Amino acid sequence: MNELLKLPFEIQIVLVAGYLGYKLTTATKKVEHKTEDFILQVLVFGTLGRAFSYAVAKIATILGFSAPTTVVDTDYRSVVIIGALAIMGSVVFALLWRCYLEKAMKEVMSYLNIYHDDHETSAFRSVTSAKTRWSFIQVHLTNGTILESWLKLPEQAGVPTRPVILNDDGIALYVTTIHPKDGESRDCEQVTTTGENVITYVPRSEIKQIDIGWKK
Repeated sequence: MNELLKLPFEIQIVLVAGYLGYKLTTATKKVEHKTEDFILQVLVFGTLGRAFSYAVAKIATILGFSAPTTVVDTDYRSVVIIGALAIMGSVVFALLWRCYLEKAMKEVMSYLNIYHDDHETSAFRSVTSAKTRWSFIQVHLTNGTILESWLKLPEQAGVPTRPVILNDDGIALYVTTIHPKDGESRDCEQVTTTGENVITYVPRSEIKQIDIGWKK
């Protein structure tokens, strides 16, 4: 860390902006990149951010405003302005990639028959990241019980979080019906008589299968 802080501000700005951009594109994906891939992605986003800061400063100068286009280590005003613009640019490019460009790239590659998978880390991630509206979910437990949630019900109840939370360790959902292995099904209330919302957490070890009803 001390060695990084001794680098010129120009390089530090590129690295910080690039790292923030990298984190935004990989957030929640839980992917691990090789060291060289990580460094190159940081440099790409950092360079894009730095180019954005230069372009904005240049335009501001043309319009008659005073804006630094180069970083001077002894001029902290230039460091702060260029650093802030570079971070802003890197974040903008990262969000564009995450929201639009990555999906567009995958569609182009699939159209060209280069590959047809979506390059998510798992099929589970592909399902949860799909742009669809879920209508219901059924969680089949290892003991034979099925927990069912019709998602429109908790949405109307004004629950304090999303109707379904999926993660690698398990699932949390507002159960509307329980189908036991033996016996009759029974409905469940998501709101108690005193106004509390009831959400059920099921660890991954107890889940046998998950069925999801969805539509565009």
